[in-house]
Amino acid sequence: MRYSNLHTHTTYSDGKHSPEENVLSAIEKNMLSLGFSDHSFTSNDSSYCMPEAHYSEYLQTITNLKQLYGSKIDIYAGLEMDYYSEVSDLPFDYLIASVHYIIKNEVNYPIDHSPEQQLDCIQNAFHGDILAMAQCYYDMLCEHVERIHPTYVGHFDVITKFGLMPEDDACYRAIAGKALRRILKTCPYIEINTGAIARGLRKTPYPADYLLQILLDEGGKPILGSDSHDKHNLVFAFDQTVNLLKTIGFKHIYRFNGRGFDSCEI
Repeated sequence: MRYSNLHTHTTYSDGKHSPEENVLSAIEKNMLSLGFSDHSFTSNDSSYCMPEAHYSEYLQTITNLKQLYGSKIDIYAGLEMDYYSEVSDLPFDYLIASVHYIIKNEVNYPIDHSPEQQLDCIQNAFHGDILAMAQCYYDMLCEHVERIHPTYVGHFDVITKFGLMPEDDACYRAIAGKALRRILKTCPYIEINTGAIARGLRKTPYPADYLLQILLDEGGKPILGSDSHDKHNLVFAFDQTVNLLKTIGFKHIYRFNGRGFDSCEI
């Protein structure tokens, strides 16, 4: 199967390689398409994201790559939108909705940057109530999706990244499952994200297996995404992930075509 990946970070935000280096790697991997989704600007933390002043240059760079390599691979210009970002009126091909921070009592808490920072959020923003932190995160993600109507939703349960969430707890699962069902009413396209596998933090993708079952039961549409920050990880663990989706009962994944999604049998 020829794979596509829309979740790619470059040196325009916190990625290791330039857009062109990623395109050349994608061509080597015989990929069908590659989308760039550098982090949108967030004023609460500018260290990892792309300044708004660079958006036009970013788009022009990708346009140039389309002209250079378009005969070999389809290339798209996207943006990963954080809860605290403002949607740009520039002509991006697609938008990913993600949440990376919780701001509480005027304190900025990164939730997926390190286990220490996530633990700080649980202890200090939510007085040690881990379920309250989970509820807040999922509420924010739902609100974000309903506000911006993204092309698809990125790393749905990224708060499980460091193994701190009680994923086997029925109350936690109820919170996450309710949020997924709510989101699917606005956006059926959910990313199956292998980024934490590439980092050695998980053995399976986001969302977790029980959430993938809900996704299947509710008619959600899975999109493979590697959340790549390195040109070598553009299709990381995609074969493994397709096999997992088959085991759960999925028959198709979905590929972006520049306007919407095409169904691809697996």
